[in-house]
Amino acid sequence: MLQLAAGLVLGFAAGSGAAGGVPAAPAIKVVRTVHWEQPSMLEEAVVGWLGYVSPDRNILMETLTFGGQRGFYFTVRGQSIRDHHPREPLLRRSPDNGRTWENGGTWAAATPIHGRWILNREDPNYIYNPKTGTLLRLYRTTETIDGILPWIKGSPVGRTGLLWTQLSRDGGRTWSEPEQLVCSGPEFDPTHWAPGLWYGQNSGGVQGVTPVWLPDGRFLLPFFGVPGNELHRYSSACLVGAWRSDDRGVDWALTAYATVNPDCSYSGGDEPSVALLPDGRWLMTMRAYTPGNFQIAVPSGRFFTTTSDQGKTWSEPELLRFTDGRQVYCPASLTHVFRSTKNGRLYLITNILDRPTVACDPRTTLQIAEMDLKTLRVMPETVTVIESRDAAAGQPANIRFSNFRRYEDRETRNIVLVMTGCPGDVGRSESCGVPPHSYRYEITLPE
Repeated sequence: MLQLAAGLVLGFAAGSGAAGGVPAAPAIKVVRTVHWEQPSMLEEAVVGWLGYVSPDRNILMETLTFGGQRGFYFTVRGQSIRDHHPREPLLRRSPDNGRTWENGGTWAAATPIHGRWILNREDPNYIYNPKTGTLLRLYRTTETIDGILPWIKGSPVGRTGLLWTQLSRDGGRTWSEPEQLVCSGPEFDPTHWAPGLWYGQNSGGVQGVTPVWLPDGRFLLPFFGVPGNELHRYSSACLVGAWRSDDRGVDWALTAYATVNPDCSYSGGDEPSVALLPDGRWLMTMRAYTPGNFQIAVPSGRFFTTTSDQGKTWSEPELLRFTDGRQVYCPASLTHVFRSTKNGRLYLITNILDRPTVACDPRTTLQIAEMDLKTLRVMPETVTVIESRDAAAGQPANIRFSNFRRYEDRETRNIVLVMTGCPGDVGRSESCGVPPHSYRYEITLPE
């Protein structure tokens, strides 16, 4: 590794030397710097959303959350979190493309309902109107019971998720009253708010993703939920938004769903990512989950599907492979797929392993790789490490580098990724060996 003034150079593309006469792949360079320095080891800072909020000015906004990992692992172990009171998420705004940041207030993440019941408000996503600059804030609420984890039997989280929107015409300084997102069409209402979804029965939502813009001005947000009655069987889709001509909001639609066969994933297909292909198709990736106590025909798979009719139908999900035919092994973790405006190429960011695993670990190395636009297969010579476990520094064996956020810098057209290391199953403590800071990774792609 090389220590530079701008930060730490973490990785270059594999295959820098040509083998058997095959030209070397263009190099990808990664430089890490501190994005947010967090003084308390017990209260890590995690970016929940980060992206542009103006069509013509390089203004960024982000949400920073604090201390969630410590509270989660205390709950898993049945330990008291009585004295664990992380501060509310912080909203920040940068008027100069991330060079400087200003405080934009806090986000009320949890509100008491009654007794042990709590209304959770997840980190917001932002989408601007490309014609007027009006800003839309989109977030999900769920109802939860204090002390019951979201996926435990008896938790209401999987049945109570709803999406809400607000508008701002002053750059995010003030907002309209929340309005529930209900898909367009006479069959939809606040209870049956999207295809296959009813409040009180199941739910769906989006994560901290920036919109993918279509040529006609509409935008896509990767969406996943449980349109059936099995709360652990996820399906993925795209939420399609179209700004109204009067600038008073967005009309919403949801594409058809896609999922992964039970032979290949216990929990279906979730945490999707979407990219536009040169031939007009949409490419959607899906996460698969391999539990340790189930027989899965294809363990540790990552799957993708395409649509040529703008989401009315999806192709049969395919297993992600390298160009030489080998399976790309992945834990159950986040994937982002995207096209670079710098070179038009297709890239994927995820945790790539050298052998099958079960469940969510290891996520000890995060990589970026180019995908062949014709075969939609990963080019192994381009696999580049973004971050990896530092065993010499005492980092735990199952440290997790995942749950990142990403955008493309408008000035450099490099990829900016922000991520905080997670101590994994050892939990966050003073001696866990995992810094609580949020790090910025500038990923320079070839021309």
